[in-house]
Amino acid sequence: MQEKSVLTMYRTQKQDIKENVFDNSLGSFLLFEARTGVLRTRKYRATFQETDALCAACHIESATLEYLVLKCTGLCPALPEGVTDLAGALGF
Repeated sequence: MQEKSVLTMYRTQKQDIKENVFDNSLGSFLLFEARTGVLRTRKYRATFQETDALCAACHIESATLEYLVLKCTGLCPALPEGVTDLAGALGF
């Protein structure tokens, strides 16, 4: 077995950090959870425990990741101009 060849290649090729979005803040943590699909929304929690899945901010729809990021009017800040999909909203 080779000695961590992928890690060696990564270390030699990775010159700088291009994304400055992860800084150990609460926002950074929430962005990480959203990007990896494990953001603990009410809808997500309702699959494991008996709880209301309705959005707590606006009480209009079920609180899914897509709804919270793209559609909920009770949350701030608003999406940047021209962003219409979840991938764009999460910075992909």
